[in-house]
Amino acid sequence: MSEDKKFLEVKNLKVEYTSEGKIVHAVNGVTFHLDRGRTVGLVGETGAGKTSIAKAILRILPNPGGKISDGEVYLEGEDILKRSERGMRKLRGRKISMIFQDPMTSLNPVKKVVDQIAEVIKTHNKKMSMAEATAEAIKMLGKVGIAENRAREYPHQFSGGMKQRVVIAMALACNPDLLLADEPTTALDVTIQAQVLDMINQLKEDYNTAMIMITHDLGVVAEVCDDVAVVYAGEIIECGTKEEVFDNPTHPYTKGLFGAIPDINSHVKRLSPINGLPPDPSDLPKGCSFNPRCKYATEACRNGNIETVNVGGSHICKCCQLDKIRGGEK
Repeated sequence: MSEDKKFLEVKNLKVEYTSEGKIVHAVNGVTFHLDRGRTVGLVGETGAGKTSIAKAILRILPNPGGKISDGEVYLEGEDILKRSERGMRKLRGRKISMIFQDPMTSLNPVKKVVDQIAEVIKTHNKKMSMAEATAEAIKMLGKVGIAENRAREYPHQFSGGMKQRVVIAMALACNPDLLLADEPTTALDVTIQAQVLDMINQLKEDYNTAMIMITHDLGVVAEVCDDVAVVYAGEIIECGTKEEVFDNPTHPYTKGLFGAIPDINSHVKRLSPINGLPPDPSDLPKGCSFNPRCKYATEACRNGNIETVNVGGSHICKCCQLDKIRGGEK
């Protein structure tokens, strides 16, 4: 891939939190890139560091407590980590937007939904009148399936799925180039989840928006994403196109994720869960962070510096036991 095609490029990103005197290593040297119009899914267990990656890109880590200790984030060739806070405010909402996991905590309970979206539009379009901003907000609500006669209602008058639609409308109100979606369907039932995913896909196509989809649901990845990055203990341990990772999961952890999914075509008495628990991010194991849970682990895994290996095409994997894993499959 040529350098000029990379719309977003994250290099060696590290995020730390300070909690009760301990340093929590939430993100540990994450590197990936994203082209305009494509969607990458960050997949992993709760606490893997997925949301911290997104918040670091948008620079909304809790302060005090959280900080970016190292790394670079290039958006269209500019390292936005070097921008002033005032400069970042110009990017947020207009260039980069985020859909948060819980819509209820993202909406102001005492303001009508149309006014909340109009406020976003007016903030980034100073010459626009409030009446024009309100008209644009109503138009945006219409695009996510909310009729004009409901635009002047309050958040508590909407169902969970409708509130999520309002949050998506707010995130897309200024046609951002990059959308960060933090588990936008987690709190929704399956039917509403499918509708929201279809809507996100359609809006992404309409605006050619690049998107980072944060999820623990591989079904959501299959529905929405072009590329997949598997996150474990703050590291990307496997990454590639959706087809590469789904057709040929290579890292033992990725294999474990797929092994834990029920298959209606297989007749097995029990699923194959991943044994153990994720490591304490304030006390990560040496070597590969997955080694305490991995049946292939050796001394090299426990003490060595684990290099990233190209599996083929754009598919990469951070594991030093690939030959053993492949041999065990024969």
